[in-house]
Amino acid sequence: MAEVQTLDPYEVDESKPITIAPRELFFFKKEIETQIANGEGLNLLKALHNARYCAEIDRRFERVEAGHWTEHELIESNANE
Repeated sequence: MAEVQTLDPYEVDESKPITIAPRELFFFKKEIETQIANGEGLNLLKALHNARYCAEIDRRFERVEAGHWTEHELIESNANE
């Protein structure tokens, strides 16, 4: 499997491919359409970053809906004490 590289525009290694999963591609296309519609111009690294972020959220929602989650007890603390 290819090494996934950082999406920091100052650290992108042009000699390595940037891989994208099908779910990420779906969100990538939507982000590109949004950028064009808003007249922002194209920022491909931002679009890819946002696509990966949205895809991860989507995957997590699917896991919760499938019952793969753990309930945790909320522990509150008093910061003033």
